[in-house]
This record gives sequence, structure tokens and C-alpha cells, in this order.
Amino acid sequence: MQKICVVTWYNTDNYGTQLQSAALCKYLEKCGLDVYVLKAFKYIPHILKHPQLLLTRIAVRLNEKKRIKFFHPVKYEISSERKSCIAEYVKENFNPLEIHTADDWSKIVKDKMMFISGSDIIWQPAMGRPGRMFLDFASYDGLTRIAYASSTGAKELPKKYYKDYKRLLKGFRAISTREQNSADFFSELLGRKVHKVIDPTLLHDKDFWDGFADRAQLGDLINKKYILCYFVMDDPRYWEYVKKVADTAPDAEIVVLPMHYSDEKSEYTVIKTGTAYEFISLIKNSMFIVTDSFHAAVFSFIYDKEFYVLKRARSDEDEKFNDLVNKYGLSHRIVTDESAFERNTDSDYSDGKKVLEKDRKFAYAFLDKALGMNRSERSE
Repeated sequence: MQKICVVTWYNTDNYGTQLQSAALCKYLEKCGLDVYVLKAFKYIPHILKHPQLLLTRIAVRLNEKKRIKFFHPVKYEISSERKSCIAEYVKENFNPLEIHTADDWSKIVKDKMMFISGSDIIWQPAMGRPGRMFLDFASYDGLTRIAYASSTGAKELPKKYYKDYKRLLKGFRAISTREQNSADFFSELLGRKVHKVIDPTLLHDKDFWDGFADRAQLGDLINKKYILCYFVMDDPRYWEYVKKVADTAPDAEIVVLPMHYSDEKSEYTVIKTGTAYEFISLIKNSMFIVTDSFHAAVFSFIYDKEFYVLKRARSDEDEKFNDLVNKYGLSHRIVTDESAFERNTDSDYSDGKKVLEKDRKFAYAFLDKALGMNRSERSE
């Protein structure tokens, strides 16, 4: 059985990150592959043997403060109980791969393991010099490299990295990004076609995701009438809007999935032990959702839910929302006036689902070709 290793974030407290990585791994398993996810590459002799790898690791370390400032502008320590729940989720959904020794790497090369960089904003310039998430460690031994829906999460990429982008990506068998602006940029930079494909979570329909929702531990909450609030960014502006929402729905409970201490301090019902299972279940069974999250919007769309997206103050990631709402007719779900809450109960996304079905077929074909497989070879 052909082995493949997904390189992306997966063991985090961000629900969207947990789900996009699981979605890609599960899809590759369905294709009949033996799927791993990279936990660690610490084979030091390999890094020392190739100066570019060493220089990149040093540069990334020197850039650590900038990375933290971008990805974690507000410090938040999740509870030990939630950490334990996430650890169980990871154990159930991933097969971690650690590379420490010459024997580890020799076996990978002998097995001709393929490597695929996944989705999420793993190519964000705030990471520093392009490195592991660009599969640099796998570029020296003739191993197949693929990019599926990798995202920069940026409107522009720094020119100082152009040479590195070209060097690292030129040997990829196939490249795709999640946003159109990134696909256009890399197509021009590399002089080859870089495709835009859907986020991995959209590779699967709601019947698949029901399997995740069914594992949630929420007691009788899902039988109540509630409004779900989930915010990735820490912004007081959001809570002013939630107050307006609550005033118009006095008979509904306000449920919060916290990502910040300010979320936990809210006056509403707070779910402190949630994993990706609870995230999906809460969306599926909610009255409606208020969020600034791309993946909360994605799953609201998948489950035909009423939802409201508040725009983030940081505009770097606008493109991913633009792609989603413009492509699938969801522009009415973006909040353009925060001075008042006005319900829009139109959750008929049938036209958008037709477009999504075409996008799924394109994504399946892209992966089939990149993996060197025919659809008839897939395991069902």
C-alpha cells in the first residue's frame, strides 16, 4: 500500500485546524493510501547535510516573535481537561509520524513515501523563511511532493522569499492553493498552472461529518434552543453584537465555544471542553451561528444553517471568506452593519451546493492525478 504523509497543523486548540487536517487524511485513506501526519522531523544529520535546511531552521527560530504575534496575538491557555479531550481526538483520527534517525529516513526513502502539504494558512509569511511546510526536507531524495489547498493567508507575499518559493515548489508534482489570489500568484511566479481547490473540509458532505458530530459529548444541550457564538479573534466589538443578538432572542440560550479568556468571562453558557466533535455538533443542532471563523462558516453552509459572519479587523485573511461567499452565493451571510442585528433566515443554499458539487469533482480529479491514481483504484 502506498504511504503518504500529510504536513500541516493538526494537534491544536483551533477547531478548524483540527478538522481540515482530519478531512484531508480521511479522504486520502478513502483513496486507499496508508496515511500519516508529520509530528516531527528531527533527523539532525539530514539537516546538517543540506545547508539550506539549516539556514531555514535558524531563520525560523529568529522569526519566532513575529510568528507568535501573528498567530497568537492574545495569549490563551486551554484547560487541562480540554487538552485531554483534544489528545483523545488526535489519537482517534491521526497516525503521527516522527523522523529522528537515519533508519527512519532510509525507510521512508525506500518506501517512496509521498508528502503532501495540507490546507490552513501553513504558508503564511509570518512563519518566516519558507521551510518545513513547503516540504523542504523531502526535496533531496526524489520523493513525490504535492500541495493541496495550501494557504498563505496573506494579500501579498514578501519579495525577499520569491527565490525560496521557486526553489522549493519547482519540484512539486502538483500544486494547489485554497485561495484564488495565491493560485494566481504562484502560477505567475513558477510559470506553471497552480490550481485553486476547495478546503479539505468541503471534500466531504454532511453525512460524513455526522460521524464526527455523533461523537460529541454535550449532554442535553443539543436538545435545547440555542445560538452558537464562536470567534477566532479577540475583539470586544463581537460581544457588542452578541448583546444585540441576545436581545432579539430572549427564549434562546447563548452558547460560547471559547478561544480567549474574554470568551470564558462572558455571561453566557461556555463550553470549555470542546473538541472538533463538539464544534460540528453545536453547529449542526444550533438555531443559528454568529462567528468570525472561516470553518464555522463552512460547516454552517454544509449543514444549511442560518449564520452571521462578522468581519475581522485584520484583513489579511479576507480572501478566504471572499472565495467562500462569492462562489457559493453566501454574501447575505456577511454582516455589513453591526449597529443592529437583523435576522435573515434564508438558508436555502441549493444553488451554492450545485457549484460545490462541481468543485468537489474538480478537487477529486486534481488529487487523483497528483496521486497517480484512477478513480476505479480507490477503496470505497
